[in-house]
Amino acid sequence: MGNAIDKLDPLGATTCFGETSELTGAEQECRARARTPEVGDRFIDVFDAYMREVIEPHKTSDLSDSQPTKGNIEGGLTTIEEKAFGNLEKIGKKTSFIDVLEPAEEPSKGPGLYFMDTSSAAAECVTLQAAAGFVAHLFPTGQGNVIGNPIEPVIKLTANPRTAREMAEHIDVDVSGILRREMTLDEAGDALLEMTLRTCNGRYTAAEALGHREFVLTKLYRSA
Repeated sequence: MGNAIDKLDPLGATTCFGETSELTGAEQECRARARTPEVGDRFIDVFDAYMREVIEPHKTSDLSDSQPTKGNIEGGLTTIEEKAFGNLEKIGKKTSFIDVLEPAEEPSKGPGLYFMDTSSAAAECVTLQAAAGFVAHLFPTGQGNVIGNPIEPVIKLTANPRTAREMAEHIDVDVSGILRREMTLDEAGDALLEMTLRTCNGRYTAAEALGHREFVLTKLYRSA
């Protein structure tokens, strides 16, 4: 996915990443990926607000009850920091984000990569970005996820051979060849871009074909 973002950005695409809680432990590295120091400071303000409003009032000795999730742990993750740095990989090696969006806020600074303050809950995150006007959602999944959306097509990709095999009907882009050393990251990025173009030209995603139309509005209180 990061490879695809690095290829889309020079072409003038408008893209977005989010899931504020899943950047815990890599927030300073994320700040450094901002286009300007001012944008980086706005990201830290958003992250600190999440810590004050969600983590501090309910914190225990660790985050293991919620982050990493049970599925993450089963997949091999041991700390939220590992997950956070994996999340950052989704925005590529070269691309910097140009602005920080509130939940469901429409991007207004022109083409480029944006960060949106969102929940890490899949259906809620997709809903918020759909509400902001994004027209396709690229959704990497390791253990498998069936979430769709009634407005925004959700394109599932996985590099996990087991997920690609056992949940094939839910996967749009199988890049498990990376782990078998049969596919390069560059080839995987091209495969994702090809599927994105096909989807934008009318191809049903797996979630659409199977009727997954999850829609979750943000609740009265912040979600993790």
